[in-house]
Amino acid sequence: MLAIAICIGAFVLCFAATRHALWTGIAASMGVGYLYGIIRANVDSPVAQFVYDAALAGLFLATLTIHLRAAQRFRLRRLMPWVLCLIGWPTMLLLVPSQNPLIQLVGYRGNVLFVPFILFGAMLEAADMRALARWIAVMNIAVFVVALAETLIGVPSFYPYNAVDDIIYKSTDVYFGGMGHFRIPGTFTNSAAYASNMVASMPLLLGALSFERGRGRARYLMLGAAAIAGLAVFLAASRSEAVVLIVMVLAVTFARRSGHFPRMAWIAMVIAVAGLVAVTPRLQRFFTLSQTDVVSQRLHMSVNNSFVQLMTEYPLGNGLGGGGTSIPYFLQPLLKNPIGLENEYARIVAEQGIPGLILWLAFILWVFTRPAPRDFDPWYTGRWLARLFCAISFATAPLGTGLLNAVPQTALLLMFTGWLAAPQFAGAQRSAVLAGRRRPMLTPRQA
Repeated sequence: MLAIAICIGAFVLCFAATRHALWTGIAASMGVGYLYGIIRANVDSPVAQFVYDAALAGLFLATLTIHLRAAQRFRLRRLMPWVLCLIGWPTMLLLVPSQNPLIQLVGYRGNVLFVPFILFGAMLEAADMRALARWIAVMNIAVFVVALAETLIGVPSFYPYNAVDDIIYKSTDVYFGGMGHFRIPGTFTNSAAYASNMVASMPLLLGALSFERGRGRARYLMLGAAAIAGLAVFLAASRSEAVVLIVMVLAVTFARRSGHFPRMAWIAMVIAVAGLVAVTPRLQRFFTLSQTDVVSQRLHMSVNNSFVQLMTEYPLGNGLGGGGTSIPYFLQPLLKNPIGLENEYARIVAEQGIPGLILWLAFILWVFTRPAPRDFDPWYTGRWLARLFCAISFATAPLGTGLLNAVPQTALLLMFTGWLAAPQFAGAQRSAVLAGRRRPMLTPRQA
């Protein structure tokens, strides 16, 4: 009964928030996504598995009632065909009875649930992104407080052992003081999800810094949330996400930034976080990347000849849900001939077949051939960081699974792709679109 009440509450919250504004609906769904792991762990009911789904149902349903402005409709035109294809192909595969219908429905969810966020990214305005960044900054700080409590009191006090928490109890490979310690999951489903969501929030947090001038509270909020997100990655002890974080930090530090970016405050923050990591053994698991056998073993597990063999044996997939999408524990006995490779593109092949893989690879290639961020864009820094984050995420997808169905990181990832791929235009061109012209006037540089 409690799980049903939480689902209804999540649906109503996100529906009402989206009716107010799209960005508030996305923020509300992100809030539910941030809490999804700890809710699922502590509410002993299979219905608790669908709390986030209920939140997105409220978001999607309310979005259908939103009146789109001319500029939003223009930005959606180029993305809509891709979204229809990425949703349409898995929908057709529902007609192929390769798996139990319940398994197919779960697989369908895992393959299409986050795809509409591509459109959301194109619909959001600069002011919406700024407001969303502030909300995520607050959530990052709140989750970090829980993470510190888990460090001091113990993870079992927040995540009682059960079937859905098994991965958390297996993640005790943070060694210091002569014994192993838990990786910290915060409020997420596991520590890897915590780290990946903190990295995913960086383009918004650091991009919003370019808007916050002087000594305003918002600037300190963004800097503090960015520092906390960085510490959280090392607290969660995810080596791969630590590498992505370091690359993003180097990019921000040495690459071009918009004029209002607080360079000195940023450098001071980076030095402070690096110093804290250097003197805290719990935050140093990523140093094991220096062991070449660890890296080579992970590469061998993820990228090997099994991928080619998989495409040969299952050109149309093993059915939705039969290739690695996370299946709830109470449905796993229904799974037929499960296939599992530590490779996100292999998961797509195993569930959507070669056509599904071609669709996703074509979409990814198309996104990165869109024009780079323009100098006039106030989100210049944020867009470049989002571009870097998406590029690294898709490039490293063969090293693991979950990239396209992680709660709620995938929502941010695909929202960034829509944000990057949507046409950009300056003030005069925007006025032309709002005036109802079919196409904005493009300068030679933009054409």
